Amino acid sequence: MVAPDLDVATAVAELDAMEAVETRGLTPAPGAVALLTVLSRTEWAVVTSGGHAVATLRLRTSGLPIPGVFVTADDVGRGKPDPEGYLLAASRLGVGPRDCIVIEDSPTGLAAARAAGIRTIAVLTTHGAGDLGETDAQLLSLADLRLRRADGATGLVLDF
Repeated sequence: MVAPDLDVATAVAELDAMEAVETRGLTPAPGAVALLTVLSRTEWAVVTSGGHAVATLRLRTSGLPIPGVFVTADDVGRGKPDPEGYLLAASRLGVGPRDCIVIEDSPTGLAAARAAGIRTIAVLTTHGAGDLGETDAQLLSLADLRLRRADGATGLVLDF
């Protein structure tokens, strides 16, 4: 609508190419490193609307590990708010949606998780609570979340 003379596919490809090399200002979200040190590589996933190359660059530049399950826009036919990405991640993790928790900061991501039947924790870093829809819990920052192993059990306990 803004530039009707532009070819959408070409413009998207150019934007993706720029994002695939841009690293300025990339740092891990406060609390991300602490959270991921508790989890094994097979216990968590990333589901992103971005392409694989861009998402990989951002994780590596931020010093965060590449997860064992990594679902990008390249892996799905329909992006968020469609639940396809989260359902694919749960399947690749070998668990049902009801055994997952999605931590998200975007309205479309939270809507996708809810549509997949997954519990949600909203992080209020990019949007206000009123913009995110219904969530199971809300945090001002990912740093407010504590994850620990239950004594003598294989399960995890979330504290916030």
